[in-house]
Amino acid sequence: MPTILPASAQVSERSSPLPLHQLETTASKDDFHKSPDRVPWLNYRPEFFENLATILFRSARRHIAVTGMPGVGKTSALRAFSSLLQSQEWAFLKDHVCLELDARNIGPEDTRAVLEMTISSIPANTPCLLFVEGLSPLMKRLQGATNAPLFRALLGRRNVSVIAMMSPWEYADTISSDAAMRSLFSRVEFPEPHDSVLQEILKLHAQQLCQKFELDLGPELIDRCHHLSSIYLLSEFEPTKSIRLLTEAYELVAYRRNERQAAQQTVELEDLIAVLADKTGIPAETLAGTRTHGDFEETLSAVVTGQETAIRQVAAELRLIKAGLTSPNKPASVLLFAGLTGVGKTELAKRIAEIYSSSRRPQIYSMGNFTEPHSISGIIGVPPGYVGHEQGGRLINELNSDPYSVFLLDEAEKCHPNVWKPFLNLFDEGWIVDQRGVKAYADRAIFILTSNAGDRQITQLTANSTPEDTIAEAVRQALGKVRHERSTQPIFPPQFLARIQRIVVFRPLSEEAFIGIAEAACQRLQESWARKLEIRLTLSPRIPHQLGVWAHEKSTSSHHQEGGRLVQKLVNQVLLDALETQLLSRKSQWQGIHSFQVSWKDWPDEKPESVESLKALIQVSHE
Repeated sequence: MPTILPASAQVSERSSPLPLHQLETTASKDDFHKSPDRVPWLNYRPEFFENLATILFRSARRHIAVTGMPGVGKTSALRAFSSLLQSQEWAFLKDHVCLELDARNIGPEDTRAVLEMTISSIPANTPCLLFVEGLSPLMKRLQGATNAPLFRALLGRRNVSVIAMMSPWEYADTISSDAAMRSLFSRVEFPEPHDSVLQEILKLHAQQLCQKFELDLGPELIDRCHHLSSIYLLSEFEPTKSIRLLTEAYELVAYRRNERQAAQQTVELEDLIAVLADKTGIPAETLAGTRTHGDFEETLSAVVTGQETAIRQVAAELRLIKAGLTSPNKPASVLLFAGLTGVGKTELAKRIAEIYSSSRRPQIYSMGNFTEPHSISGIIGVPPGYVGHEQGGRLINELNSDPYSVFLLDEAEKCHPNVWKPFLNLFDEGWIVDQRGVKAYADRAIFILTSNAGDRQITQLTANSTPEDTIAEAVRQALGKVRHERSTQPIFPPQFLARIQRIVVFRPLSEEAFIGIAEAACQRLQESWARKLEIRLTLSPRIPHQLGVWAHEKSTSSHHQEGGRLVQKLVNQVLLDALETQLLSRKSQWQGIHSFQVSWKDWPDEKPESVESLKALIQVSHE
């Protein structure tokens, strides 16, 4: 694309050349469809193009705000629209010059100069369409000032029509909240493509990738690509997320073939899963086990044992989020995980973040660190005049950095009641403002509170086989009775509890669950030794079984003070210590041997009472 200004034109000493370019156009629809690097948007969204032309024909509200989530194809569609203006489809647009201004990476110190130079660079008498990306940052100046009056002057020029591409929350901040701007713009929504349209788009890109890399595509891989991305890439949008996933799979196979002389000539499902595993951090084995019509239960169950009901409830919540059926203008979900310590609350929150968050990790707030009234500054920032005011609030910064954050508010009952006051509006209206006046929207974020409050009720009611709804209501009542240790204020007032969308109860772990946790811990130990030490351990099935039974008995006798964490301690103190002791003592005898069997000696009639007596029962032999 040829630039309007010479490459030497600078906005400031620190900035790059003015990001204003002239878009290319084609002479006809046929030329457009012959171009292999463009998606034929006219086939998929004809009503969208016709709507744009109708608005541009107006004398009032002739500027357009195209709103849609990142990755739905707004930019590609508008470039397709600009490339068709020389055709006879819309005669009144045939002589328009199309300019593109990308202001997404312009800092507030440079926005004024960028806007002034853009205005001066647009020909005075030539009809122009100005496509703008990053209108929201372009309007912002240092110290809270705005460029809106100058931009409205540009909008008033009769030879210029602006088409801005933005997200819904940017539209709310930049246009919807400004009556003068709202009177100049018409809004056109650009949603994700339907499944049938998405299939056609992916087929087109697959054909282009096949030609580019000279690789075939495995059977039903397009369907699997869409299915996997729809479950594990919830923070991204179609068609971009599936296109990227498919492209990276092709690049992976092409690299193996060209650089490692692999004989592979077809992109298979295993390649797609390898890319997705690297992208999300979810093990490839878990991804490979997902059924064609699978759901979230399998993925969540891979990290949490013995909490089937809790997993079903969380999976149901994720299905609502995936389908876009959650309440608008509120957080995607506000959950409270209630249960004893060590039952899997934190692990489940981490797995939700791996599935949902762009960063693939939760933002963890240990609420026990917010025990004073002024502790709220750690969330929304310190007031003006105090050191660190310019840094803003942590919660606001993290929301603006990753709108799809998963926030883990751990041990929620330990903070001061005042700390929850900003969350009342956040959970109800979906936005929050820090001490600088910077606003952040939480309509795509998930908030998970964890609490041990009500653990006695959970234990007693579970033993009586009480229904889940009754236990959840008992937990809600218990939460309402929790008081701050240095005041009489309730930690969770009724209006706060009313904003929690779902209380998820984690029941005490059964003996079967302890055995399952022990099996997983032993498997991790085997994999770690194989990977780091190149030693293959073959464990008798009775090893994790007896460790799980012993841990369950100890946990029950201590009123579940440690929960499932006790299993990992046992594996370290019993199995790992026994392995290291016996292998080191016979190092010279077993030198060069890389495969060992681990089992119990004869199990005594009386169960061992101590860790040391358990460790003495472990025997190691080489295969």
